[in-house]
This record gives sequence, structure tokens and C-alpha cells, in this order.
Amino acid sequence: MEMGKIFTSESTETVPQIALTDREGSPKRVVLVIEGEIVGDNKGDEESQEHGKELMLHALSSLKTAKAVPDEILLIHDGVKLILPESECYACWKDILDREIVVKACNESLFYLGKIPEDRRIICEDMADLLQSMLTADRVVRL
Repeated sequence: MEMGKIFTSESTETVPQIALTDREGSPKRVVLVIEGEIVGDNKGDEESQEHGKELMLHALSSLKTAKAVPDEILLIHDGVKLILPESECYACWKDILDREIVVKACNESLFYLGKIPEDRRIICEDMADLLQSMLTADRVVRL
């Protein structure tokens, strides 16, 4: 039997089962996890915090037109504050949701803050369910 020919007389392309990309090279299922209101660690000074807020705003704004986007965005802990009207990033979510990116917010974090998302397209789930989303993703990116 000749290599590349499986039960046929024509060449067969084999694809490993563990491949994380499809034929076009994009990941199968990517989950973006946002844990806070800023990108990076808050070093305790106001400049660092403001820079982190700017980076978060630019990151979320870039999803409006980005070629590669996550399948799901999970908001946990202080990350849920980003979907509240008082957040500088609030305006970004309409465009993100219009692109049919699934956005999920942690119920426990929202309950702790005493808030609910205004946009009904944002799915509120328990942390246990969000963890299952992370564990079953092909790739998890933390922002």
C-alpha cells in the first residue's frame, strides 16, 4: 500500500485530529476571558491604571473590524464592569454583539455588584458554566 492512499486509488489528504486550526489556518474555537477593567497589572499608580484602561478600550474597539475574532468573550470578576453603562468601554459592546460574538458575564460577579447587563444579548451564566466554556475551548486567551 502506498503512503497517502487509503482504500482508494487516489491520493488522500490526512488531517491530524488534534489540529487546532481548520484548512484556512484559523483556530477552531477561541474563548477570550476578561478578568478586569484594565489590561495588565495595576502597579498602584494612576498612570499605569489609565494606560491599562486605554489598552482595554483599544482592544475592545479593535473587535469591530478585526478579521480574527473570538467565538466567545467571557467576563468574570471585575471584567463584568466593562458591560455597564458607566464604563468607558460600554459603547464597544453593541458592535461586538452585532458581529454575533457570544458574550457571557459571570452571574456571581454581577450579583456581587448588584447589576444586570442592559443588552439582553449578553448571556449571564454561573461561574461553573463559564469554566466549562473555557475547558472545552480549543484556545483560551486571557486579556
